[in-house]
Amino acid sequence: MKATNLNYLFFDMIANFAHLVNVEPQTKQEFSDRVKNTYSTENQKNYLFHQSILKSEFETIRLSNDRESILFNQ
Repeated sequence: MKATNLNYLFFDMIANFAHLVNVEPQTKQEFSDRVKNTYSTENQKNYLFHQSILKSEFETIRLSNDRESILFNQ
């Protein structure tokens, strides 16, 4: 398993975007695209979150099977 390095803003804002994460693993690029396609990055909050995804280091993101936590690189 590869280590993660999450941008502080990403860590702070992921709860607002957690509904875009599902139990199937998504690559960082897929998650980034999903955020961009769902929300306008002309909105400052959405833009900052999108930038925080790009600055964070992880390969995949997904929900745990019980849907209570977000897992990285699983």
